[in-house]
Amino acid sequence: MDQLDILKEKWNSQDTEYPHYTTDTIKGLLAKKSTSIVKWLLIIAIIEFAVMTGINFIYSMVGSPDEFTQHMMDSNFVKISWVIHVIAIIYFIFLFYKNYKNISATQPTRSLMKNIIKTRKTMKWYIWYNIIGGFISGIMTTIYMLNNHPLINELMASGKMDGHETMFYVIAFLALTVMYIIFLGFIYLVYMLIYGILLKRLKGNYEELKRMEV
Repeated sequence: MDQLDILKEKWNSQDTEYPHYTTDTIKGLLAKKSTSIVKWLLIIAIIEFAVMTGINFIYSMVGSPDEFTQHMMDSNFVKISWVIHVIAIIYFIFLFYKNYKNISATQPTRSLMKNIIKTRKTMKWYIWYNIIGGFISGIMTTIYMLNNHPLINELMASGKMDGHETMFYVIAFLALTVMYIIFLGFIYLVYMLIYGILLKRLKGNYEELKRMEV
């Protein structure tokens, strides 16, 4: 039980043993707690961005032992996709920082509630951007690989796939798509574990403020 929960318990009990805590005091602690949660959302998003950027930088410097993979990483599609992704993540981080500053500022209760809702929406959009963006990127990578991989091209040129090219493409495409879905499902669970807990606490603060406003 944290400081806010203890204070709410004492406030609700109205026991003469404890001093009377005003509604404004409770609201102030809710605002402080919400600020802390949003700050952690911002920090985690920055860490995630820094780690992914670092991995991509190291990979680009070291290169891939697989010639085809390296060729694919050097393609304009991958480079443009990465630039778009970086711009999008920086924009989300800016929104998180803006939400953090808004919630940190002294403000009326309804403004605080509005900013909490806005923060939760921003984080949900961030999560779904990464999931949906990852899926689209995976599908595009699969199509590129099926159309350009030297082993597949060699197999097609050998004539062993005569009459079965379409079936091969469909099966390979579906198999790789299922793999992407499973992987992104795991990523979604990780997001729910990390961000979901913080969002749930933020929602709890919102519900408490809403109850006190009535």
